[in-house]
Amino acid sequence: MSSSSSLSAYHEETIVAQITSLYTLLLKLSYFSPEGVEFPPAGANGHIINEELCRELHLVPEVISLMKKIPYTFDGYQKPLLGESRAFSYLDGQEIRNGRDPENTDTSGDLRMDFLKPWEIALTCWVQTDDGFSIILNTKSNIIQIIDASAENLNDFREESEAHHAPTYLQGIINDIYNLEHIYLPGGDIGIAHPESSEQVQIKRILIEDYGWGTEEFREEDWRREGEEICNRISDEAMEIWEEQKKKLMAEKPWKNVNGAYAQ
Repeated sequence: MSSSSSLSAYHEETIVAQITSLYTLLLKLSYFSPEGVEFPPAGANGHIINEELCRELHLVPEVISLMKKIPYTFDGYQKPLLGESRAFSYLDGQEIRNGRDPENTDTSGDLRMDFLKPWEIALTCWVQTDDGFSIILNTKSNIIQIIDASAENLNDFREESEAHHAPTYLQGIINDIYNLEHIYLPGGDIGIAHPESSEQVQIKRILIEDYGWGTEEFREEDWRREGEEICNRISDEAMEIWEEQKKKLMAEKPWKNVNGAYAQ
């Protein structure tokens, strides 16, 4: 395990502020709709959740409190938040149970209520069984560890996966979104434009040059109204280019099938 776990003690205010910033950025980019995100009500108490269930599951006060203080999305139960991963919504009792075993959430496997320690909380789980990852926050040691769906089954992720200083890890995600390295596309389910893809390069330029991203003059409402059409057009153009390149390659040389025979 990395020595990064010793960088600082856990502070709920820091984690809440960072998760809130992440959702705020995704709202600005119109990845989520304003009505699709529920922020905690003003005041010290936060969301109303099933605290009795939390206590039955022996969750520590730090985990219960964090569940009550962070935003949740209702913009589609399965809409990815990070890569092919979705956030848990702990406003729902079943999700509190699901969150104790992120490896088996959204699968046919039986939930293991003791998979996570009482002071650990799963922030995400993978949407597909073979892709995505779970982000596990340890409120005792202030670290984040990742369970990757594509990795071989781990005997104990605490011993076998890298430990990240939680605020540093979350700030890295925020920076990538703010700097448009990963662009969360507006509307529908197009998803994310990844770094150095033709879509990411074009959309980043448009957001900065035409809509003022990163400045106080960012035209958020215009992007909310126009962004989906722009991104759809860019995505369609990229697909057309790819199809043309594929046809050209197939015309220039035959391709072998899996049996070694040639096919045009």
